[in-house]
Amino acid sequence: MSISINVFLQHEDKQQVQQLLAVYNQAKTKYEEQSSDLEKNPLVILEGLDGSGKTSMTKQLAKKFKAEKRCTPPESIRDLRDYFDKELTLRPAYYSLGNYIAALEILCVLPENAVVMDRYWHSTTAYALAQGVADRPSELELPNPSDEIYKWPDDLLKPDKVIFLNVSEEMRLERHSRRAAALVTTQENLLKDNVKFRGDVIQAYKNMREPAVTIINGDGSFGVTLFKLKNNLKSLLEKNVSGDV
Repeated sequence: MSISINVFLQHEDKQQVQQLLAVYNQAKTKYEEQSSDLEKNPLVILEGLDGSGKTSMTKQLAKKFKAEKRCTPPESIRDLRDYFDKELTLRPAYYSLGNYIAALEILCVLPENAVVMDRYWHSTTAYALAQGVADRPSELELPNPSDEIYKWPDDLLKPDKVIFLNVSEEMRLERHSRRAAALVTTQENLLKDNVKFRGDVIQAYKNMREPAVTIINGDGSFGVTLFKLKNNLKSLLEKNVSGDV
């Protein structure tokens, strides 16, 4: 996380950077004012490529288990996303710091409720690694599975469960086609057009450890996939609800 902060400190004159750092400092202050002895409820992450259905599933799982729904980048910095997506030198740091802001905000929620979140550190890292290879294909390749890059950062809130929702490319494209063209990012176009990039993103997810991702096939109907996810998470989140979910 210190790397992200240092990157932004070199661009403190930019209004958007000032806004981002202000949100981070506010989240940090709020967390530090909270007792560290409070018991924490589970944190569950849903990962997957764009069009996998993870956002819809996150919403439904949060509703079924009466958990808090969150996402990364968090809503507190979403209004800055368009700016940083266009600032390629600052883009990786924005998404990285976004994970830490989300973690601080979630830490204030977990004593009261469980959280189901759409994307987190695994997503940031998998895409960044694959993007690096795509940018310099003749020089770089995906790090070996034993590389420390796949290990969860020691200074970031660790989730209790990470699920990767895997779907066929045909299904993914069909679902993703429903998204407004203006909302499609450069990386999403790369997923569609570059088989190597897409494969590297998926492989990077599979290489993650401590925690590793649990892979669930999402090619079935919405109801079937939701049923699989509910069954997988029931033992972890069932105390959040009364009766069957």
